[in-house]
Amino acid sequence: LPQIKILSEHSLVIKEKDECRLSEIGEIVVEDMVPLIGTLNVLEKNYDYWTEHDLSSIPPHLLKRIRELGHCEIIEPELNDMFDLNKDIVAQALESQFIWGATAFLHPSYPSLLLDLVKNDTDVSVIMTENALEKHKDDHGKELKMFLKSGNGKLYVYPNDMKLASIFIAEKFLMMCLFDVRGRYDPKDLVFRNPDALQWGKELFGHYLLNSRKVMDL
Repeated sequence: LPQIKILSEHSLVIKEKDECRLSEIGEIVVEDMVPLIGTLNVLEKNYDYWTEHDLSSIPPHLLKRIRELGHCEIIEPELNDMFDLNKDIVAQALESQFIWGATAFLHPSYPSLLLDLVKNDTDVSVIMTENALEKHKDDHGKELKMFLKSGNGKLYVYPNDMKLASIFIAEKFLMMCLFDVRGRYDPKDLVFRNPDALQWGKELFGHYLLNSRKVMDL
């Protein structure tokens, strides 16, 4: 085959009798190609989203491993449901033993959902930016106090510019929302469900948690 000949000319393939195998250099190249192909698969399937949104909220070491996200489902609410959370995601969250989240804004459904989760004995840890926390305190202070007093809810404040609209990790999903390149909120959510994606999401949450302080009282 012409392709085999090209690989052989570049010392990537060795022909032995009637069989071909990778050379040592070929094995090195293939080893480097596998992550590259994985990265391209993730980016190409939702190319417009990745190129039109701000990726600076993702630290470099995780951005290099973006292939681990794998298959992506984009959830975009209908106009009439713009302020409602996806029902399937909410149902899966309520079935989970834990929820880890970080958000830079107040979604109208967050306060009631957080209370439903802790009442359901779900272990919930949420990081908010200072602006998001103040908005929650002003508009839903009662619910936030109940969340903190539940014993299942932990709240942290992130003092810097998060540049991440939101991220939530549960037992069966990672949901992430990025601001667009102009810093505007986009209601589309990215949902990933494979184990590597969940671990990736936990590490992103940990990145923000490391620089956050725990809120003990309001």
